[in-house]
Amino acid sequence: MHDLDVKWQGKWAEKRVFEPQAGAIESSPATTARHLQRQVTTAQKFYLTAAFPYPNSPQHIGHGRTYTTTDIYARYQRMRGKSVLFPMGFHVTGTPILAMAKRIGEKDEEILSIFENIYGIPRAVSATLTDPRDLVAYFSREIEAGMREMGYSIDWRRKFYSFDAQFNRFIEWHFAKLEQAGYITKGEHPVPWCPVGQTAIGAHDTKGDLDPQIEEVTGVLFPYDDGALICSTYRPETIYGVTNIWMNPDAVYLKVKNEKDGKAYYISKDVFTALSMQLPFSIVEEVSAQKMMEKKAKNPITGEELPIFPATFVDPKHGTGVVMSVPAHAPLDYLALRDAGLDGRIKLKQVLALSGFGAFPAKEIVERMGIKSQSDTRAEEATAEIYKKEAHTGVMMAGEFAGMKGMEAKEKIRAKMIADGSALALYEISNSPIYSRYGGLVGVKIVRDQWFIDYGDEAWKAQARECLAGMSILPQKTRHEYEYIISWLRQKACTRSAGLGTAFPLDRTKMIEALSDSTIYMAFYTISHIAMKMKPEELSEKLFDYVFLGKGSSAGLPKEAEEMRREFSYWYPLDSRHSATDLVHNHLTFLIFNHVAIFPREMWPRQIVTNGFVLMDGKKMSKSMGNIIPIRAAVKQFGADAIRFVVVSGADLSSDTDFNRPAVEGVISRLKFMKEAMAKYASILPAVEPEGSTPMEKFARNFPAVESRDSTPMEKHASAADGKGMAQGKKAGAGKSAAMENRDDIAGRWLLSRMHKRAIAAPSMYENFQLRELSLELLYNTFNDLQWCLKRASKPQLREFFEMWVPLVAPIVPHYAEEMWEALGKKQYVKDAPFVALAELPKGDEKKVDERLEAAEDYILRAREDISSILKLIKKDKPAKVELFVAAEWKRKLRAIAAREKKFDVAMKAAMADAEIKPHAAQVAKVLQNYMKNIGALGETPTAEFEMGALLSGKKLLEDELGCPVSAVLEEESAVPKAAFALPGKPSIMIS
Repeated sequence: MHDLDVKWQGKWAEKRVFEPQAGAIESSPATTARHLQRQVTTAQKFYLTAAFPYPNSPQHIGHGRTYTTTDIYARYQRMRGKSVLFPMGFHVTGTPILAMAKRIGEKDEEILSIFENIYGIPRAVSATLTDPRDLVAYFSREIEAGMREMGYSIDWRRKFYSFDAQFNRFIEWHFAKLEQAGYITKGEHPVPWCPVGQTAIGAHDTKGDLDPQIEEVTGVLFPYDDGALICSTYRPETIYGVTNIWMNPDAVYLKVKNEKDGKAYYISKDVFTALSMQLPFSIVEEVSAQKMMEKKAKNPITGEELPIFPATFVDPKHGTGVVMSVPAHAPLDYLALRDAGLDGRIKLKQVLALSGFGAFPAKEIVERMGIKSQSDTRAEEATAEIYKKEAHTGVMMAGEFAGMKGMEAKEKIRAKMIADGSALALYEISNSPIYSRYGGLVGVKIVRDQWFIDYGDEAWKAQARECLAGMSILPQKTRHEYEYIISWLRQKACTRSAGLGTAFPLDRTKMIEALSDSTIYMAFYTISHIAMKMKPEELSEKLFDYVFLGKGSSAGLPKEAEEMRREFSYWYPLDSRHSATDLVHNHLTFLIFNHVAIFPREMWPRQIVTNGFVLMDGKKMSKSMGNIIPIRAAVKQFGADAIRFVVVSGADLSSDTDFNRPAVEGVISRLKFMKEAMAKYASILPAVEPEGSTPMEKFARNFPAVESRDSTPMEKHASAADGKGMAQGKKAGAGKSAAMENRDDIAGRWLLSRMHKRAIAAPSMYENFQLRELSLELLYNTFNDLQWCLKRASKPQLREFFEMWVPLVAPIVPHYAEEMWEALGKKQYVKDAPFVALAELPKGDEKKVDERLEAAEDYILRAREDISSILKLIKKDKPAKVELFVAAEWKRKLRAIAAREKKFDVAMKAAMADAEIKPHAAQVAKVLQNYMKNIGALGETPTAEFEMGALLSGKKLLEDELGCPVSAVLEEESAVPKAAFALPGKPSIMIS
């Protein structure tokens, strides 16, 4: 399969198949570029992009899903006759590249081992990658080679790196527009911070690309000795119910001094570094937990003295290492008291009234659930339930805010305590622990003189919501995530003190961070192939205003200005943006904000598509587990098409999919079968159909033994069985030949009916990214259909079938499709093209969809499956004879009554009033009960003639498979007791 990859990738590159040209633009006599209007002269354009990769390591199978999904969509749009642009570049902004180069330079064994053992990079090569730019060059070449080898239809002419000087000029223009719109601010703000790299951190700066989530907490100050204990809490409203303080007896605590106000505080030693990034703390002395427990603290609101108890559940690395205990409302606090035998000494205090609970909800839920101790896994479940209910329905019972909803009181109490000095405003990384690529544990730092993009601006949010409302979002269920993020998003730090990328134009001592320079770079792709050949100083703000916003004229601008304007005007807006789901919460939402801030409405993005991740053999990919296969190695081993198919077919768009060897091998074997079948059967041309034949007339011709109105079904069966009556005046031998040709015609037209139905459904499935259903339908189900057809037909005529199937499946398995398209030669049923990648997607012909014929084949298939099941049940390999009994007419009338009436008693009454059904009263109730079990799925009742015709059509196939005579008989014409079990659509089966 890899040989096919190399062959067709070479041909695509040679003919520049994926290098589209911008259509002609008709300009008005007006002098301003604002009046340039797009006029597509050859094909409607379609512009899509996928997230450009970070070249700090090679790509593996896990990276393949997003790019494969994008490429399938690009190929589909191209086959719909559109001019498609799918570009790619490399994102090197930020610290990941620097951190990787540093680790290589330090001869980090973990990194060198991963490179050598997983990616096959010799240590001698790794040793040369200590310069960040050398590292970028090496890995970007690897990634580009992998993308080419996967067959992605990318226009590589437009490649750029985010540290290129020309791109830097574009980003400077971008930030100038944000600053002019009032969206760039400066101030003091909490930001995720790496204490090792001494820099602010974003998602792309962390190991695992995790986005640090900052959350506000309240640091309640409990007066203690000559200072105060700091207890961080998410629930300051429960301050009235505090009964004691918890400290870890095995932890080391510190007395620290706040250099700003000179006050003393007590915290665990493990959190000193994190908290000192927010407050100017200095260490006074270490204090043992045991010594601290000798004294009591004081509730800052009620003035009550509070004992300090030991608790190993207190994590000295989390919060402040000191925890306030509210056992009436916190199940873990109540359990800790009970486990220590202190619940009798400590009096619980109610703070909130909660519907369905008494005064002490925590105690009640613990006892109701039978939770034995803090280590019981259900303790967290109980905590989550109580906290959720109290947050939404709890009402304050204590303090000055009594009678107020708990959630509202929480904010008021927090504000009051911070204002009067009894609490501090603190911040935590809610999804901690997260480590930076420098190796430091990410914390929250209050940064002074920090630059921000103000996503909290309400007018800007309104525009973002307007854009979102007009966009297609797939999967559709993610739309509410965008809505939620737009609502809570506030100021986003946009600069770092170090890293690659673009210097911040308002303060060139800082660099623009990675999630801020990657929001409108899709616009740069439209002109990158021109801009990258120009001098950076030529790319002025005035030029970009003309190119992207239509401001001014080209007079006085570089000669490339009009061509750049034409390219942008042709390709924009962005028709579809593709990424993995993890970027919904940052990059993709930022993309919406920045587009509406910079561009006019007609240039806002039209669609965002996100997908889940890829597992390896059912497990998350991990370098430590070694279950990672590099893309390039996988392509050499399996071929690109098998990988492409597996990464999109294993799950729906939003779910994680699984990559495993059996799935890959299953795809390869089926593709080879299809290719071999095409070589064998696609050259056989069908006979010309009589003009004016309708599907019903064709179906009737397929069952000539049923045509004679004078013959009984039994006589018709006999006629078909011995080959007589197939064509009047012919000899028996000729009749058998006609019967065989008749079976070939049935099988071929059934297969075409199925294929045309798939062709009709395919565009909608491609558009809605139902790639799992589509890929399985186009390969697995089509493969099964073909196998069935080959069993049914002696001389299958498959030319039209393959001419339709090859282009339908081409976006998913393009290399195999190209090979088969070439082998087909001149096309007879579809429009020809030099490459299947440029062919027209088959539309499907409703007239060739024969539901009656498909129903007949389905009937035969079900009968065969039932026979096989019975043979397994009775443990018989080779039967002597098989008899099939078709249900009597009265059962069909009864089925129609059941479908109409739907209730047993009503249907029974109607049946007994029918003269044809009444004589069978003894059987009616039992048969009717059988119908009632599936009353919602009865559907149309097949006729006895239809069933007999289908069975006789499949008689030869069944006999060949079973190796014995097979007969079909009407129930009422048989004396065999077993015949009475026949039902419409389900013949009774007798095996001898």
